[in-house]
Amino acid sequence: MRLEGKVAVLTGGEGPLGRAVTKKFLDEGAKIVVGWYAPEEWEEAKGLIPDDYKGQFVDLRVDATKEEQVENLMKKAKDAFGSIDILVHMVGQPPMAARALVWETDSASFDKMLEVNLKSAFLCSKHAVRVMLEKGRGRIVFFPAKVAIELQPLFGAYAISKGGLITLAQALREELKDTNITVNTVMPDRMATFRTARAPSAESEKSVKPSEVADLLSCLCADECDALSGSMLKVFGKL
Repeated sequence: MRLEGKVAVLTGGEGPLGRAVTKKFLDEGAKIVVGWYAPEEWEEAKGLIPDDYKGQFVDLRVDATKEEQVENLMKKAKDAFGSIDILVHMVGQPPMAARALVWETDSASFDKMLEVNLKSAFLCSKHAVRVMLEKGRGRIVFFPAKVAIELQPLFGAYAISKGGLITLAQALREELKDTNITVNTVMPDRMATFRTARAPSAESEKSVKPSEVADLLSCLCADECDALSGSMLKVFGKL
């Protein structure tokens, strides 16, 4: 098993991608700490985890924009399993939450985008890295959006917040390049999930599946990928 003995913190674990990553990482032998925010979605997601894995993971409700709660999440991982080897940060605010022209975007919506999409990643990586440095190795993965590099009208606030993840990853890569802690980004275009199924498009069959992204992440977070850091992996399916 590729991730045997590794400890992974998965934030946003209740979402479609979080569910797929949780299953894949458990299958690959990892010990998991799931950070979640939406109770109903987490109860549903938790119910999908086979009983065989119940001793292999712990979970905690966390608002990833609050530093004390993030610090508690990382502490829980260390207390439960001894260290942190992997951080897969999947927390995010959907683009429709601030869909407007830049000059028509209200400050509250802009602040929310930055808090959820960027500040949360900063806080989670900040406190995960501190634990990883004790062991001298680690994997960190963020998820920017395609619109951050291919700008579209009405998505300015979202693009700015997601584009910041690319800069954050690059900054961390430079600061950690003399360690065995790698920092990469994975950029899905559109994923076929239970959420997007509510509004299917003519090209939905071309979308990448969460399970496909999870397969990629299991490789990216394995020991074999020591040399890969600072990369942006585009996972666009057939779109």
